Amino acid sequence: MNLITAVLLMILTGHSTSEYLQELVCPYENKTVHRPRVWCKRDAQDENCCTGFSFRQGVNKLEEGNIEVKDDGKSFTVSVKTLTQGDGVYWCGFMTEDKIIVKLAEDYFTSTPFNFIWSVLRWILFILLPVITISTHIYSNRKHGDTKKT
Repeated sequence: MNLITAVLLMILTGHSTSEYLQELVCPYENKTVHRPRVWCKRDAQDENCCTGFSFRQGVNKLEEGNIEVKDDGKSFTVSVKTLTQGDGVYWCGFMTEDKIIVKLAEDYFTSTPFNFIWSVLRWILFILLPVITISTHIYSNRKHGDTKKT
């Protein structure tokens, strides 16, 4: 009974947020600091094209807060909570005066990552591990106790 109470207390009092945040660091030179920045998904048929949007320096949130941008003066980091365009290779870069995108970095982003699955699975294992340990201990003592009586 005490075990059930302990497990319930852990579940009810524990607070865990599991948000899968993917990031891409986009280093730039001082001469490009004021150029419009670009975030886009590479086209599956044409690796030289991408679909996305541009934004100005100083913009911190995009797509209703699903994308956050931080700038440290040497690079800007794009943090993605939700992929609105789906899994694929994403670019960050800047746009020239001629509307040409200069890619600074790229990475594969996915909406069903192992890290998110692990963040949920670890809590299940956290609860199961003590239950299995205690059950094994009780079973072992019971079996060992039966051997002493005969």
